[in-house]
Amino acid sequence: MSKLNRTAKLAFYLARERKGDTARLAETTGFTTRYINYVKAGDRKVTDDIANAMYSLSRRRVKNSQLTVA
Repeated sequence: MSKLNRTAKLAFYLARERKGDTARLAETTGFTTRYINYVKAGDRKVTDDIANAMYSLSRRRVKNSQLTVA
């Protein structure tokens, strides 16, 4: 299996994003929450640090589309 590139990691993360993740990513990477939001919106480039943090934060999660609403 090949490695995921930065944009693939972003897409992987966005499908599994949860509340409070932006603050955790900002704290982990050292970027501001505003910058993380710009990256998620596609207004800024996805750096390797942010992409890796996003992937490691969400890698064991189920996609949001597969969650059941109780």
